Amino acid sequence: MEKSRRQLAKVLALVLILLAFWAAGKYFWGSGNGGQDHLTITALSVGKADALIVQCEEHVFLIDAGEQDDKEEVVNALKQRGINQIDLFLVTHFDKDHVGGGAYVMEQMEVASVLMPDYEGDREEYQDFLESLQGHPDVRRLTKPFHKTFGALQITVYPAENPEEIQDTKGEYDNDMSLVASLSYGSRKFLLTGDIEKGRIRQMLAAETDWEHDWIKMPHHGRYQKELKELLEAVSPQWAVICCSGKNPAEEKTLALLEQTGAKVWDTSGQAVVTWCDGEEIRVEYGN
Repeated sequence: MEKSRRQLAKVLALVLILLAFWAAGKYFWGSGNGGQDHLTITALSVGKADALIVQCEEHVFLIDAGEQDDKEEVVNALKQRGINQIDLFLVTHFDKDHVGGGAYVMEQMEVASVLMPDYEGDREEYQDFLESLQGHPDVRRLTKPFHKTFGALQITVYPAENPEEIQDTKGEYDNDMSLVASLSYGSRKFLLTGDIEKGRIRQMLAAETDWEHDWIKMPHHGRYQKELKELLEAVSPQWAVICCSGKNPAEEKTLALLEQTGAKVWDTSGQAVVTWCDGEEIRVEYGN
């Protein structure tokens, strides 16, 4: 009798452990395309590159797709979450560490809509991505802000203002052509900034737009620029996520500036960063 009780206790303990793991999975990742009742933003750990999965209710969004070498990791991350359809694939700009896995995503996933900036890239990864878009019914190059509501989630995507001014500068201008995305969920707001640099930051701050957000995906993998101070003052974030690697970490000046602002900082150098929000509370932790 005593032996049977011990066995029953072990079985119950195992069931409780399994339920805890199941609840944790629901907490962070929901049920893929099956829907979830909160917002999650997963910044994948793909080195010095951007790839972020956004899930809310039954909707799924992908913001950038890392480098070409990251393509299978990005698609596997989607499939592991039970995702086989993407409502919106947003490519912020055409640098290889943002568009690199884009063609493979288009091949492996059903993608409803594609958003990208209105300029021509000059890299092989961009050309591969363009080829993957041939015949797709909904591909948009943004020249003005894009607004759309997906259930309780509101998305606004801002293209560069006066793109001719940006492209007229010397050197590489791709970063400043980045699309900037603002997500609103309940009372909370999230800002994803691509790789914007000083010229674009100045344009943004000169615009009559309220840039205050609770959470920010920092520009350009944590690279420091003096304009970051004004940007962070305008955004006033409580949480900051940096997509970087151990080999190419965020610059110390950027981290010092974030410390001054009081923002809590996570980076993807070792693990994915998972942000959860129920419309009021925000939690950020390392995950997969």
